[in-house]
Amino acid sequence: MEQVILSHGNRFLALSMESAGNSFGIPWWLEITETQKHQSILDCGGSPAIARQALDAGIGWAVCRINAAQFRALETYDRYRGRILTTRPPSSPRHNLREDAHDSL
Repeated sequence: MEQVILSHGNRFLALSMESAGNSFGIPWWLEITETQKHQSILDCGGSPAIARQALDAGIGWAVCRINAAQFRALETYDRYRGRILTTRPPSSPRHNLREDAHDSL
C-alpha cells in the first residue's frame, strides 16, 4: 500500500473485493492497507459483527448489506455513524464504468 501511495499520492482510497471481510478477515485487510487503513473500505458482506470489528480496528468504512433495523442500530453509536455503507461505491472513475455488469470493456 505504501508503494501505491508513493505512486498516486494521498488521494487514494482502497476498496476491498466483495465480501473480503468474511472471506479473508480483518487482519488480512489491515496487513494490505498498513498505515492507510483509515483510507480504506472493507466489504463485510452481510455481517454487522465483522463491520463493527473492522471499524473498531481503525478501518475507515465498512460495506455491510444489512436491513434497515440493523443499520439504525449501528448508526446509534457515534463511532459508527456515517462509516457503514449499505452498497459498494464505484471502484472506477465514472467515465470508465460500464452501464451493465455484462458489458465488455
